[in-house]
Amino acid sequence: MTMKKRISPLLIFAGAVNFILFFTKLYIAIRTNSQSIYTDSINNLSDTLSLCLALIGTVFINKSSTDKFKHGFGKAEELTAFIMSLIMTFAGLELAYSSLIRLMTPVPVWYFTKYAVIIGCTCLVKLTLGIIFTVRYKKAPSPVLKTVMLDSFLDCGSTAATLVSFTLTNYIGYSVDSLLGLAISIVIAVSGIRLIVSSASCLLGSGDTAFENEVINSVETLCNGTPFSVKDIEFHSYGSDRKYAVIHLVSKSRECDFFEIKNKINTTLCDDYNVTTAVDWEVIS
Repeated sequence: MTMKKRISPLLIFAGAVNFILFFTKLYIAIRTNSQSIYTDSINNLSDTLSLCLALIGTVFINKSSTDKFKHGFGKAEELTAFIMSLIMTFAGLELAYSSLIRLMTPVPVWYFTKYAVIIGCTCLVKLTLGIIFTVRYKKAPSPVLKTVMLDSFLDCGSTAATLVSFTLTNYIGYSVDSLLGLAISIVIAVSGIRLIVSSASCLLGSGDTAFENEVINSVETLCNGTPFSVKDIEFHSYGSDRKYAVIHLVSKSRECDFFEIKNKINTTLCDDYNVTTAVDWEVIS
């Protein structure tokens, strides 16, 4: 199953849910004059835009390879995750600024129990989305799914903090609303920056050390009991569904059944790790 077929319906569903949450929270923010709820609503809007971008990215991920892009467009997945992280960071910084302005010029916040209940329900919705994306990510790891998964849990926590802030304003004062809005904004911005670093690292070609070690150990195990040993393995990645390994074997004898070990390596890495391989060998004295 292609990446597009695997996650597109889920991205569409999550985008629709976030858009509904945005309007719900924006309405409550206007009715209550709450900065923290407004911050949370804009965060849901940025999530909606990010998911739309991710959906567009899946179209490129599954395009066929061309003469110019011989390994396909799998890197679009990592580029999409990077841009989504930028959106999250800028949204957090802008909301931090507006919260700071509200903190310096406090305004009344009107508390309603029914709105507190609705905000609590939206928190559960984001938690459910996070769990759904976690299950899907474990089945098919993807930078896009990882970004959306972490963002869903982050939103759940920020909405819970918003609910606490909104409730406390009824007992403590208006400043707590702006303070919590500022805190939530900072958390969003910091999380976005961390995701920027992670996705940029993937774009620049950093490898998955744990995964590569597993592949190396698997190849060495296959070579045990044969005349072959591993000289080196080069890894190349062009997206989560397009991983390649160039394997160089050595042997002290020319009287070796190279094609047998080659077929065994190709089959094992393809079935167990979804890795396409190119295997060669040379004789050493």
